[in-house]
Amino acid sequence: MKRILLTFLVLAFSMISCKKDDQDPVEKGDLNVIVTINGYQLSAGAEIYTNPASKQGVTDEFGSVLLTGLDAGSYEIYANLENVGSGKSVVKVKADELSEVRINIIAGIYVGLAPTIDIILPGVPAEFTHGEAITFSAVIEDDKTPHAEIDVKWESDLDGILNSDSPDENGNVSFSTASLSRGLHKITLTATDSEDYTSTATLNVSTMAPGAVTLLQPVKNEGTVILTWTEYQQSDFLKYEVYRSQTNYSGENFELISTLTDKNQTTFTDLTPPLEFQVSYYIRVTNTDENSRNSNIEVVDSPSGYIFNFQASDMLKHPTQPYIYLVNQGGQKLIKFDYINMQVVMETTLQGNIGYCDIGDNGFGVEIYAPSNDGWIYVYSADDLRQTTAISTGLSTKSVVINGLGHVIASVMPSPWWEQPVRTYMRSTGINIDGNGDFDGDRLRMIPGKNEIISISTSVSPTDMEYFKLTDNGMFEIHQDDPYHGDYPLNANIFRISPSGEYSITSNAGAVYYANSSMEYKGQLQHGTLKFSDFAFNDDGSVIYAATSNRKSIQIGYYPSLIRDNEILTRGFPVFIIRDGNKIISLSKSNENAVNTGIEIINLP
Repeated sequence: MKRILLTFLVLAFSMISCKKDDQDPVEKGDLNVIVTINGYQLSAGAEIYTNPASKQGVTDEFGSVLLTGLDAGSYEIYANLENVGSGKSVVKVKADELSEVRINIIAGIYVGLAPTIDIILPGVPAEFTHGEAITFSAVIEDDKTPHAEIDVKWESDLDGILNSDSPDENGNVSFSTASLSRGLHKITLTATDSEDYTSTATLNVSTMAPGAVTLLQPVKNEGTVILTWTEYQQSDFLKYEVYRSQTNYSGENFELISTLTDKNQTTFTDLTPPLEFQVSYYIRVTNTDENSRNSNIEVVDSPSGYIFNFQASDMLKHPTQPYIYLVNQGGQKLIKFDYINMQVVMETTLQGNIGYCDIGDNGFGVEIYAPSNDGWIYVYSADDLRQTTAISTGLSTKSVVINGLGHVIASVMPSPWWEQPVRTYMRSTGINIDGNGDFDGDRLRMIPGKNEIISISTSVSPTDMEYFKLTDNGMFEIHQDDPYHGDYPLNANIFRISPSGEYSITSNAGAVYYANSSMEYKGQLQHGTLKFSDFAFNDDGSVIYAATSNRKSIQIGYYPSLIRDNEILTRGFPVFIIRDGNKIISLSKSNENAVNTGIEIINLP
């Protein structure tokens, strides 16, 4: 009987225990979280956590993460994407079911319960040499947990835990180390608050970069820039590279101008700096691992010499002294410039719209003759730019030349246009001597060594050429029109006559004609796709220096063969050129469409 009663009690107790377990099971469910940005773009790498706290996860490449074994119930689900933003949603997890929730991250908005992390240092790119001290710092914030109670861990995938100091009272956490091993490190910063919510942030740090070099203050020297930098100290040297900005200083607009493979060579001279108000330089050093590091950037003002903020409409050279004279049409200025010391000597104000000018000694010392559309030829001393006289033509005057015999020859704009559009005047009295010509507004050029003129028309089509011979008293003795009437290239803006007086050359094609009454066409200077902008010559005219408007160059050709066989590279695109002994003075543009111009002094070979 006792045995039966004991058996009954054991069975009863077992039944009671089983009934209690069946009544209190922990019901579980799974949750699939899908994260998007701006409502449609799936977001990989977003951190997911719940309130109440349960499990955390990170979305995969499809923007989703599966949280398994969650207690059934309602949750706030938070998604945070580092350096982008966050979002949240509410979901009910059901027992033994797979629930789903979508969360849209809003850029710049951060909500949630986990700590926020903002890594301050090191900056990007984080490239250091092995053994160099590296400072790491971040700001960590949490809505509920005091800063001192946040657990922090900096960890390298190569070296393990680097630091675990908690933030200070302002949320700042930082440390420095020089002991990172050589390699590419993925640094992970983890912050965990008192409710066990965790956030992470990562950055890549290289300790394979070369050591730093320092670029010293550049030195300007006669249109060049001399660069010097400190020598690379490590044994893994591969090369130095010199970089220069192509235009006014820009952090992105740099070009490689030299590569040096000798570690001991720490100087370089830039022989052709751009024609800019400012350019900048830096040195890049590369080691044998093909990793590079840039020096500091140094800015140089006017590296190639004096820069003008306008494009001159005319450039003249003093016949015996190192001065050029520039006509600034827009600013109505005549500027005297010393091209040896690269400085403006003086300037004066011009009147009206100035045409093609001339310079020379016409019996009153060296003077500049400036024709104007207001009916006057203004005459200025080449020494001090003082106006010495003015000659009235009574008509808009396009071009002027002098013959050194006291005569001034002007191209005017009469009405009707055929009424003596080319006229001569006395320099001393301004009295009109004679008139001739077929076309108004011609560009005039004196034939060197002769009292003869070649002109190219500016107001008729097709463009025409004329020849004039004067007597010693300023009368027109011969006038002849060219026989071609537009068959070959002519351009009044690109027009020179050789020092020998044998030929003229004109247009961007370099068309050559005899500089006499026949004006016979002789051919074109070889040019291919090049376009000429101006011409200069050696003493007898057998060598032609041809400036190009679509290449930074002066081409070298020969007369009478008209063969071109060499070139001189320039800093800019030449607009006007004048030879002075073994040098060429060039007024050049930094690029084909530039307004600014600069003076280049080019040594001839």
